[in-house]
Amino acid sequence: MAAPLQERLESLTTKAQLLLERYLQLQKEHQAALEKIEELKTTLSKKDQEIGHLKVEIERLTVVNVLAPTGSDVAKTRTLLSELVQEIDKCISELSE
Repeated sequence: MAAPLQERLESLTTKAQLLLERYLQLQKEHQAALEKIEELKTTLSKKDQEIGHLKVEIERLTVVNVLAPTGSDVAKTRTLLSELVQEIDKCISELSE
C-alpha cells in the first residue's frame, strides 16, 4: 500500500516540478514580451516625432517652392486651374438648365 502511494507522490512531485518549470519559462517569455512592447512603443514615439518634423519640413519646402516656381510648375498650375474652371463652368451650366 505504501509503494503505490509513494509512486503517486513521486508522480505528482514530478508533474508539479514540470509545471513550475513551464510557469517560470512562460514568466520569462512574458517579461521579454513586455520589454519588447516598451521598446516598440519608444521606437513608435520616435518615429511619430520624426514624421512631425518631416511634415513641417515638407510644408516649408512647399512654401519655398510656391515662392519660386519653375516653368513646369507654372504650366501644371495653369493646366489645373483651367480644368477647375471648366468643371465650374460645367456645373454652372447644369444648374442653369
